[in-house]
Amino acid sequence: MNEERIKNEKKTIRAAMLRIRSELDPDTVREYSSAIQRRILESQIFKISSVIMAYMPIKNEIRTELLIRAGLDSGKTVLLPRVKDSETMEAVPIKDLDADLQSGAMGIMEPRPSIPAADPETIDLVILPGIAFDRRGFRLGFGAGYYDRFIPRLRKDCVLLAPAYSFQVLDHIPTSSFDQPIHWIVTEKEALHI
Repeated sequence: MNEERIKNEKKTIRAAMLRIRSELDPDTVREYSSAIQRRILESQIFKISSVIMAYMPIKNEIRTELLIRAGLDSGKTVLLPRVKDSETMEAVPIKDLDADLQSGAMGIMEPRPSIPAADPETIDLVILPGIAFDRRGFRLGFGAGYYDRFIPRLRKDCVLLAPAYSFQVLDHIPTSSFDQPIHWIVTEKEALHI
């Protein structure tokens, strides 16, 4: 499949998924986010990871506050993404979810510029967002490629886990050579190990 066709297919899927997600009511977002976060908190991989990277949700993305607070409360190092430039994202440790963040790129809350970034090699688990996923572990993001460029900087044994609504898991999404597959997709209905 040529790159142009892949790009157009991704665009179509992205638009459809964002439309469905935007129509979710706040109660559904809260309920499903809670169920998904609890499932992740109970997982062995979350329990044994001492350095985790999460994300700050925007719009109707799966919430991550429970995961972040549980990680901080249990003494884990918790990192959040910060956009460095148009190509690069860095992982930055936070100690306080309220005091250490400010509005950053695309209106997403991110760690303050004064906090130095961590070495991606130290990360055990990355909890990453996406718009759609398939059962082979491929994800469709917003298309800026930040995670696709960040993932190769991680250790080979770092686990990539995506919280998702079950409607976001498709049988197949088109992929390009630079797309990076993930290891786990956790929905309100199931945990898929790829």
